[in-house]
Amino acid sequence: MALSATALVTLEQAKNYLRVNAATSLQVYAEYVGVGDGTDKTFDLDNTPVGGSLNLYVNNVLQVETTDYSISTATITFVTAPTNGYAITANYDKTASADTFEAYNDDEIETLIEAATKIAEDYADRAFIQRTITEYHLGDGKTGMMLFKSPVDSITSITMDISEGMTDGDGTTVAWTVAETPTSGSVKVYKDGVLQTLTTDYTISAKVITFVTAPADDVKIGITYTHALIRVNEWTEQLKKNRIIGLAAWASNIVYTVVYVAGYAATLAATQVLVPDAVQAVLLILADLYENRGDTVDSENIAGIGSTSYKLPSRAKRILFQFKPLGGFA
Repeated sequence: MALSATALVTLEQAKNYLRVNAATSLQVYAEYVGVGDGTDKTFDLDNTPVGGSLNLYVNNVLQVETTDYSISTATITFVTAPTNGYAITANYDKTASADTFEAYNDDEIETLIEAATKIAEDYADRAFIQRTITEYHLGDGKTGMMLFKSPVDSITSITMDISEGMTDGDGTTVAWTVAETPTSGSVKVYKDGVLQTLTTDYTISAKVITFVTAPADDVKIGITYTHALIRVNEWTEQLKKNRIIGLAAWASNIVYTVVYVAGYAATLAATQVLVPDAVQAVLLILADLYENRGDTVDSENIAGIGSTSYKLPSRAKRILFQFKPLGGFA
């Protein structure tokens, strides 16, 4: 599979974090390189350091590359031979060999990246990488409506789903006027519950539905459609609070479809710079999923170990809490 455009970490970042990639850098600390005798200038490390990662010490004093020594592959050559009896140690990153780590499956890890990103976003009520979101809200008679994800970049559209029961047919009337102007292609007309066909059975002009043949006496006429609300005339926005405000109350029991763009930046790279803590949280959740595969079990008792929890890691919770709307980022 391929990662979606909204995954917050790359496959390589995930494998580096999980230590399952043969190209991952490993850290070597306090490797004993040798001891000075006042004559020898050349010493060999156990591994070839990753470029720029070497910290070389003589008698616990950090040496400066070029000034104090040079390096070629894994060979150190000092400008001046270390003093007799002075220990030489090194810290550096090395590149793992092909069999250093357990076998891994890229598709599996990518699936876990997607899951970890979603868990983090859902917990924090955030969208990290910008995307278009479609939400459905039931009107509650209030003017304010809170969107589920933030930060909100822009509102694309708001439509309301309307169902109207018209007066019954009388064998003569052919035209009915609906309450709002329908959006194109959204109208469905029913006679006694039977769906009618546009052009064959009826036509539409603005708010007027006109039947080709007048519905018979007592036939029940029902019409459903969507209506696009007009910005400023019918609603306005409070993007910093991820809210939309109706100039009139959102009608009770009417479903409103809101399409909007949310997220910090349009690309993965730009988003990671803006929310590095979220990246860390996703990696923590990823590691937990990878280790436990416990998405359907909250906890279990293991003989000799005790109770083990598979819930969202507490550290990830602490990191993500700052992103919640009440955590100071709304």
